[in-house]
Amino acid sequence: MPYLTAGFRPRAAGARRPFHTAGLLLGFALLCSQMIAAAAHAADDRQFVHNGHTIDYALVLPDHFDKSKAYPVLLALPPGDQSRQMVEAGLNFYWEAEAKRRGWVVISPAAPSGENFYSGLERELPPLVDEVARSVRVEGGKAHLAGVSNGGLSAYRVITEFPDRFVSLTVLPGVPPDDRAFAALKNLRGIPVAAFAGGDDTEWVRGSRDASQELDRLGIQNTLTIVPGSGHVIRLDPGKLFDLLDQTRPHTAAR
Repeated sequence: MPYLTAGFRPRAAGARRPFHTAGLLLGFALLCSQMIAAAAHAADDRQFVHNGHTIDYALVLPDHFDKSKAYPVLLALPPGDQSRQMVEAGLNFYWEAEAKRRGWVVISPAAPSGENFYSGLERELPPLVDEVARSVRVEGGKAHLAGVSNGGLSAYRVITEFPDRFVSLTVLPGVPPDDRAFAALKNLRGIPVAAFAGGDDTEWVRGSRDASQELDRLGIQNTLTIVPGSGHVIRLDPGKLFDLLDQTRPHTAAR
């Protein structure tokens, strides 16, 4: 399976070498393989066709889903090659079980082979959320956004391009994928950003700090958590992730 690469811009002026997600697919797949095999996959597999693109996606509905109720919706972008396998890994590792228990809806799309959600396909994500909103009432009319590794790059891309569509950003890890996205961080005013990076994942820590420093300079609410002893694949308690997500919901809706 191919690895994806991306470059990002530092806060200070000047060129920097690109960083790579080498080892992510293997590492993430190894860590998640037993979970994938053991878990009863409860997500609804669907397909979205728009502007000539066909995007397969998983839709996780909470226990006792009620069409008449509004739910917080999380758009969760997968790591690695952003394939269906990586969608399932991300759901099992971070999102699915806790979302069902907490009353969240999760949308997790897979990129068609050879494409990704940070170099063109990101334009299809707001229409995908609109498609789901035809059958799910979206709390506050906006989705929350999260991404893992290449999904984190994608999350920064889509939220800087379409900031009015999202209420929060969570990346683990994630950085702006290029100069254009870095310069557009100013668009995130009013959107809380929570970033995580493994302490042993040197280049992603550096990029995460650059992004956090720029967000600080812009006066944008953000947190960066460096997880000691973790590499590129970050072991985080899903309950704590959803605690953070719940804090970004409208005060009248958050539980």
